[in-house]
Amino acid sequence: MNLFDLGETFRHARIVANKTQQQVAEQSGITRARISRFESGLLTELGTVKLLRLFEAVGLELFARPIGHGRTLDDVLAEQQTPPVSAHETRKRVRTRRADAPLKAPEKGR
Repeated sequence: MNLFDLGETFRHARIVANKTQQQVAEQSGITRARISRFESGLLTELGTVKLLRLFEAVGLELFARPIGHGRTLDDVLAEQQTPPVSAHETRKRVRTRRADAPLKAPEKGR
């Protein structure tokens, strides 16, 4: 697994957790721009501590095991307990208004 794959996994988990990049940035202390580059595969390096903070913010864990190690019984059990995510859920976007942003009044005459 490379950084691109980790970014895709992270993006999927963030969407399932119904969190915006900004919410994860605030929770993890990583900038939203860096999170965006991580998710899109444009980031060439991300430190271990930052990666762990991002994963924790969306409910992921990182495991180290020998190369070529197959799936374990724990992996199979976890897959059975996790409901499959539909394509609709992975495309769900969340937009929130910034707390300091003023509310816009509807324009008249339109």
